[in-house]
Amino acid sequence: MQLKRKLFLLVFGLVVVTLTTSLIFVKQKASSNATSSETILPVANGQTVTTLDYSDLNIKSVSDIYQTATQTKIAQKIKQLEASQTYSFDKMLVLANPYLTNTTGLYLHFSTTKATKVSYTVKSKGTSTFSQTLYNPNGTYAKNHTYQLIGLIAGQENTITITATDQNGQKETKTFTYTPNKLRGSKQNQLKVTKGTSKTKLSSGLYAVIGDKSLKTRNTYLVDNDGYIRAEIPTINYNSLRLIQTNNKLYLAVDDDQLVTLDRLGQVVQSYSLKDTNFKLHHDFAVDSQGNIIALATDTKLKASEKRVEDQIIKIDATSGKVSRLLDFKDLLGDLYKTATGIETLTNNKGYRDVIHANTIQLTKDDQVIISSRETSTIMKISNLTSQPKLDYFISDSSVWQGVGTYSNLLLNKVGNFTSQAGQHSVTYIPTETAGVYYLEMFNNNSAIMNSRTNFSWANYPNSGGATASNDYQSSYYKYLVNENTGSYQLVKKISLPYSPFISSVQTKDNNVVNDSGMTATFAEYDADGKLIQSFETTGSTKFIYRVYKYDFNNFYFAN
Repeated sequence: MQLKRKLFLLVFGLVVVTLTTSLIFVKQKASSNATSSETILPVANGQTVTTLDYSDLNIKSVSDIYQTATQTKIAQKIKQLEASQTYSFDKMLVLANPYLTNTTGLYLHFSTTKATKVSYTVKSKGTSTFSQTLYNPNGTYAKNHTYQLIGLIAGQENTITITATDQNGQKETKTFTYTPNKLRGSKQNQLKVTKGTSKTKLSSGLYAVIGDKSLKTRNTYLVDNDGYIRAEIPTINYNSLRLIQTNNKLYLAVDDDQLVTLDRLGQVVQSYSLKDTNFKLHHDFAVDSQGNIIALATDTKLKASEKRVEDQIIKIDATSGKVSRLLDFKDLLGDLYKTATGIETLTNNKGYRDVIHANTIQLTKDDQVIISSRETSTIMKISNLTSQPKLDYFISDSSVWQGVGTYSNLLLNKVGNFTSQAGQHSVTYIPTETAGVYYLEMFNNNSAIMNSRTNFSWANYPNSGGATASNDYQSSYYKYLVNENTGSYQLVKKISLPYSPFISSVQTKDNNVVNDSGMTATFAEYDADGKLIQSFETTGSTKFIYRVYKYDFNNFYFAN
């Protein structure tokens, strides 16, 4: 009797495990056919890749994906699967985009008897090969393996080869095929690529294409050096602003009232909401040493009562998610607000006072920031941000502040004969080993636009352009050397770029310059001498890419 009872329990247990596992997997194919969610939920195909069953989660839109409760339930499903059996290299668990945060992503889980490092290659017809070594937080060589694969081509068959290499150089490979969903936002998997005259090698990494308004839906794309889209991160109704990799997390905005952090597997581990506040995000954010988010914002109450926008700095507490105001620019620049009474007529802020239009924030210390103000064509340094904000200096042409309070006293001295920046974006702080000495690089739009002061004279800005993208004008990559010890700044590098009156970005990467001329829908990479290496162009009719930055994702998705 004892033996019969044990055999019964064993068989019953196996049946329960099998049924549970089947329920986690199976229903997905039916639920993915729902019209409201068919472009969000993955569909299984091939013999190796499977999908979760999301039918009990009521996922109908992208906003549902970015709920931490939803993500916790998905994580529980995955843990249940991982615990249901032992997954080996020969029989690994492979899930299609389980956390729904990368349309073409795959989740891998398995163990090896020997400590190994894992690499992979993705091949798809008509495209270049994509290869990477995966980052394992357990060590370069480890026995336990859980990864997210980046790099598959959407909507067509990919052949994926996984290679496990032990410390003696012995290799083991596994190959399988998978066809991910088509891209949600684009009909094409490759951007238009044009070679330049420079023979310099492109920098490493993936371009994060942020805020492409030609797309059918809002997404951030990760694009390789051949122009192929290797990942699609869905967003709700706003662009990601930028991606910040720190504290083993990837920070990004998914809506104008929500930022999230993703782990390397694609799970949303934190969500920071502004829905119950009177703030909306705009343009940029930074993360301090404690993980707090310092962001540019609009106060919706002040927008309604005083008709002003994009002139606040807020803090989102890393632990509690509490949102607090750090700075209202009107408190700091009261005399400017008395002078700049004009109404915005050109952008999404038509009909409102856009006196500052802060578009970049860079932390030099936790309580010290550099702000780019597009409307005043000024770069501002502010200290004591978390206690009693204080203006340290301005970088701009002296004409901007002439006769406006006593702010001219804050201007750093310009060393050399050049035209200061106009309508700049994407100002980036680059420290040196000398205290008080650093570089600031930026996209100098060279745009003569100031609706808040329509009588301002642009005489000191020769050859500056207007509000329409035109080949008659040029924007530039600008790099300043700032010396606070001598109270000066000088232009040390300039590269001519396609003209974009608004938005845009630049970035130094591996001694090259990555540039997004946003209103031409073109981004490019230039060598150190300013010669074009290669350009990339989106194919949509709307010419608008908010920003493009390039990331290696080392010690996150990939090993160094």
